[in-house]
Amino acid sequence: KNCSKNQDENTVIITPEQFSFTAETRLMQSVYEQTKSKAVLNAEVITFNRMAYRVLNEVLGEANTKTNLSKCGKAMLVYSILDKQKSKLKFLGKSVENIDLSINAINEFKQHGITTQTLEQEIEQTEEKYLKCKLEDMSLIYKSFEEQIQGKYIDETDLLSLLAENLDKTEMFKNTIFYIDEFSGFTKQEYDIIKKLAQISKEVNITICTDSLFTGTSPEKDIYYSNKITITKLFQLAEELNIIPEQIELEEAHRFKNHELKHLKENLYANKSTKYEENVENIKLFLARNQYSEVENVARSITKLVRDENYRYKEISVIAKNIDTYANLVRAIFSKYNIPVFIDEKRELNQNIFIQYVLSILEVFTKNWSYESVFNYIKTGFLPFDETEIFKLENYCIKWGIKQNKWKKDFNIKAEENKKEEIERLNEIRKQIVEPLLQLKEKIDQEKTGTAISKNLYEFIISQGIETTLSAKMNDLEEQGLIDLKNEYKASYQVLIDILDEINLVFGEDKIGVEKYLQILKVGLQNSGLGKIPGTQDQVILGDVDRSRSHKARAVFILGINDG
Repeated sequence: KNCSKNQDENTVIITPEQFSFTAETRLMQSVYEQTKSKAVLNAEVITFNRMAYRVLNEVLGEANTKTNLSKCGKAMLVYSILDKQKSKLKFLGKSVENIDLSINAINEFKQHGITTQTLEQEIEQTEEKYLKCKLEDMSLIYKSFEEQIQGKYIDETDLLSLLAENLDKTEMFKNTIFYIDEFSGFTKQEYDIIKKLAQISKEVNITICTDSLFTGTSPEKDIYYSNKITITKLFQLAEELNIIPEQIELEEAHRFKNHELKHLKENLYANKSTKYEENVENIKLFLARNQYSEVENVARSITKLVRDENYRYKEISVIAKNIDTYANLVRAIFSKYNIPVFIDEKRELNQNIFIQYVLSILEVFTKNWSYESVFNYIKTGFLPFDETEIFKLENYCIKWGIKQNKWKKDFNIKAEENKKEEIERLNEIRKQIVEPLLQLKEKIDQEKTGTAISKNLYEFIISQGIETTLSAKMNDLEEQGLIDLKNEYKASYQVLIDILDEINLVFGEDKIGVEKYLQILKVGLQNSGLGKIPGTQDQVILGDVDRSRSHKARAVFILGINDG
């Protein structure tokens, strides 16, 4: 409503990252319904992170804003620290689990205002032996991490602290009404930002989903308990600022379009539930023999809704606790029923064919030209040979044991005089495969630094015409209607370039060698999953119950539901 009332006021809606797209769509729809205008001039949706970039660019200036260290760069840096400090660490090694554990711990420390000094004080006061050892490990990693980034980069987790420190130096939010929506709780950093916004802006509104404002005596039975703790903290913050908060209670639930769902909501967590006396029409249970029949029943039901009841595909959501269990089944069965589906998943980059090509280049060197590593490189589909030639080459290599240094020598034509022309052709293919790789290895060996290896690897990819090959593959996929896969190819190339930039940024002139470089690259890829956006507007969405949010669904199918 504020969008059309007062042109001098700005309206800013702050949501968590995963809600921002949905909130922007709803904002555009509501503005259009009120004003018939497709442009929103003085209302927007942002996240705390986006706000931080905007404020820091204005206050510090773009030239003085340090390079942002992403999750991928942070993971590679933490891997390097675990590797360097392995002799001093008592519990932690450099496994993927320990990289994630270390990153999560550092994020938690920063979000809740725990410095390296605070951690050291805690270690001194801790008497429990094992806890002390674990805290010492985390302190060593945290301290090394802070020393490495000091004066060079901004850790993404530090952005919100910098935002809180600099908010009162800008006037961009002076005449702004804020709506902070969809949060169930806030970190210390976010409370500090809210505190500043309450002081510098025109108005701050915060929505909290709860049945009352006060914590009861049985928190274990109260599903809103953590939200009520958030309310208590917000009241304390208002008291510190001498603000008396206005409380608006929305008594009517607009969420439920039928009585069954409303009844379910009121009784699902109740100590004593009440039986629904009417006929149940809008909640259905299907007992499946297996996951295949379960997904097929969903596909049949969706087809019926679209065909007989004029549903749009985009009005239908399918959610599952573990999306990996169902993704491939849904792809296959929905395809059979001609149901367009968007699967809201983050794919591991290591599964991507272009990324496999890049990794296979380095694995040829680290595995000393083993038979497997060379053919993994050849079979990625980025080399200019047809399948028949690759099979002939593979059969020849198996027969004559071609591996390691034998790849660097001409094939022996005399051994098979009757196949002279074929062996000559195979030898030409060998040269086309081996010579560019040998040139790359020679360049890498001259200067084994993070910057040099990244530069030489990128130049190799360009020299082999991979950009052109990728473009051709993407055009073919688009013609076949495989928009999701086309977008994945495009994204994977950009993500790799970003990771090479991060390696250059974090490791620069450090001597790391090919083997360590490959491990660092793999860690970067594991922390840079391919996020996806819908290829078309009218698709059924399959999402993970913990991650996906769909506000406009007319029908929801829940896969794999069981007790608990």
